[in-house]
Amino acid sequence: MRRSLPVVLSASLAVGLGLVAASAAPAATTPVSSPAASAAPSPERGTITWHACDKDLGLKGFECGTLTVPRDWDDLTNPLNASIELAVYRSTARNRIGALTFNPGGPGVSGLDSALGVRDELPASVKNRFDFVAWDPRGVGLSEPQLDNCIAPRAEPYALPPTGPVDWARAAQETYDAVAELNAACLAANPDVAPYLGTYYVIRDLEAMRIALGERQWNLWGMSYGSRIGFRYAQEYPTRLRTLVLDGSWAPNLTVRSWMNGETWNYDTGKAVFSSLFGKKMAYRFQKVIDGLDERTITVEGNELTRWQILPEIFNNISYQTSFPGILEAITDLYKVLYQKDKAAAARLPRVLKKLSARAVPNPNAGLTITFVNCRDLTGYPTVDEIARAAYVSSANSTSYGGAMALAKGTFCAGFPEDFTKGYTPLVNNLTLPTPPVVVNSLGDTRTQYLFGRTMANFMAGSSLITYNSTQHVSYRGVPSTCISNAVTNYFITQRQPGNLLCPYAPIPPPPPQS
Repeated sequence: MRRSLPVVLSASLAVGLGLVAASAAPAATTPVSSPAASAAPSPERGTITWHACDKDLGLKGFECGTLTVPRDWDDLTNPLNASIELAVYRSTARNRIGALTFNPGGPGVSGLDSALGVRDELPASVKNRFDFVAWDPRGVGLSEPQLDNCIAPRAEPYALPPTGPVDWARAAQETYDAVAELNAACLAANPDVAPYLGTYYVIRDLEAMRIALGERQWNLWGMSYGSRIGFRYAQEYPTRLRTLVLDGSWAPNLTVRSWMNGETWNYDTGKAVFSSLFGKKMAYRFQKVIDGLDERTITVEGNELTRWQILPEIFNNISYQTSFPGILEAITDLYKVLYQKDKAAAARLPRVLKKLSARAVPNPNAGLTITFVNCRDLTGYPTVDEIARAAYVSSANSTSYGGAMALAKGTFCAGFPEDFTKGYTPLVNNLTLPTPPVVVNSLGDTRTQYLFGRTMANFMAGSSLITYNSTQHVSYRGVPSTCISNAVTNYFITQRQPGNLLCPYAPIPPPPPQS
């Protein structure tokens, strides 16, 4: 009988549609070259058709379009190249100096769903100078080709005991087998889709979009997985970037194996940085809650809550400052329940945890896209023994949740053949761009670790690294930090490097009281 995906992988998908990695195996074909910006669009290079936006979408100030591109950029004679359609939105600026586009992460998050919110959060000086272009990458949202006939992850725990030590060897084997069966079945069900997913194709679509729009260069804001799109686009088309911001960046030389092993310190770092923002007692209480949940469960209103229901709600949301009040409330109440047997705190727990869980409900389709794009982009699939060791070390050095996340990331690509990867070209020497990029990362970001951003900045010649003292994932305009906002905004407009900056924590003000 086919088993559904285990909770440890489901948790990793909930951790973000921000879970991403680096790239994948070298392409045997010659990359598509960048034509002159003045070249007329053609069906082989991509064409765009504009039409009225659906009034129900409320897209004031936008026009909507469809970009038609080949399914297979490597073989334009492929019978499947009857073309695929990618959805695009654009709003125009009054005093334009170029076009600004973005990717909100995932891989699997819709740029169109984010378009209004992202545009409206930009400062007026940016909105007035740049046409704003939003799009769904292939396989995402309203864009083709879409995966179909795949089994979604299940929500309940699998192979992990509610308390006490975990047999990581057994958990690794059982999880690997379940994930491999799911991935292999989805791959077999999508022979005309799976081979044409991945960042290798996405950056060629992005270049086709630039040409179809008649833009000389892009100004690109890559958030989380979008930083991989930015880095890979810069490798392939370095002169086609006016400015590049890599926000919540991934390392340019990551593999599945190094992504998995990063969990050894990941959540301990996030816990330490988060605790440092809220007084000396917070570190003690946070650690005591983790220790207590390893030892016992909590029963509230007849329902048993384990570490696998509670810790994901805390750690999935620790990457967003808007969730900080709820996390603080949860840690405080959990401490009181575990060590003070506080009945009032126990009664509050379901409400507190529900408030946190409302933020991170995994989208099954986005989850499948995360898997296929990451495994298309990444090399270094680990063995079951390597996964078990990484989970054990992460649990011992960090938390049991860290062990579960090492297990999730290690088994991410189970069931795919080793040659499934395409286009992996890690940076081994500095990449020099006409205008060096700006990299933004938080010290305690658990989705794209600070080490990843530091590594990206190290390999991008002349880049600036903006370090934010928080656990926030994607920080420009996501937090009220004038240190970050002024530096990035000025860079977009003037192309001037801000230099390396250490920006202090900027808390989000509480909402005004309701009258």
